[in-house]
Amino acid sequence: MRLFALLPLALSACAQSAPPPPPVSTATLDPIAYFTGTAEGRATLHKIMGKPESILVHSAGRSDGKGGVFLDQRIEEPGKPARVRSWHLVPAGPGRFTGTLTDANGPVVARVAGPRLDIAYPMKGGLKAAQVLTLRPDGKTLDNELTVTKFGLELARVDEVIVKG
Repeated sequence: MRLFALLPLALSACAQSAPPPPPVSTATLDPIAYFTGTAEGRATLHKIMGKPESILVHSAGRSDGKGGVFLDQRIEEPGKPARVRSWHLVPAGPGRFTGTLTDANGPVVARVAGPRLDIAYPMKGGLKAAQVLTLRPDGKTLDNELTVTKFGLELARVDEVIVKG
């Protein structure tokens, strides 16, 4: 009986130990402006099977001369050669963007809602990627959560903090 009396206290202690979520900006995120220039991301890759892995991402973006941005990313993972992937993101109406990504197996679509940018694209093998980038109040830092799913099941997640140079 005493064990059941302590259960609410134990659950309360667990809930209090979780770190608070990072603050969110009240500004509207402009992905073209944010990704023009340099940025660095530090991420953790969580796969359905295996231990978490650290990832370092160096980004360099430049204007496409037509209102969009070209973004090249150098991705470094332990024990693997660095790889480069490239994005091209262009405005497609108020708060909407379309584009391409070398890792995608089809078009990239993105939507801005205040400080949040939602990005989705198909990948090879029937995988689907969905990213949520959220601007922090300093205007320089983004929290990025990428999930990769197949048949609705999450196979991998990347949690990243991106800081504009």
